Amino acid sequence: MKKTILTIAIAMIGLIGFSQEKSAKTIKYVTTFPNGEEAITIVDNSASTNLKLTSAQDFYKYEILAPENHELIHGSSNKGKVCEIDKTQLEEGTYTLKVYTADFVITSDITIENSSLTDPNNG
Repeated sequence: MKKTILTIAIAMIGLIGFSQEKSAKTIKYVTTFPNGEEAITIVDNSASTNLKLTSAQDFYKYEILAPENHELIHGSSNKGKVCEIDKTQLEEGTYTLKVYTADFVITSDITIENSSLTDPNNG
């Protein structure tokens, strides 16, 4: 009887594991001012095509640069403290992000992973 219950339990656990979809992974990058306060936060949800960029101060533009030569890869103007960056415009890899406020240029390294994005037409 114990073997039967154990076998059923193991089978149920296996079925539950196979029926669950791959969960989305969220990565959060935080860059701080010298006093320790958050300067910018970048949230990358693997299920989304966008990065969410939030700044402690209004910023007027951001730039994404190649780390090896600091060549401009992508950039945009902005008004306010929040924007979304279309990460499908970027190849996978590590980049340098610069956020320009009235008083500071805030720099952070970010890693783009597009491999977990799925095409709804391909499943």
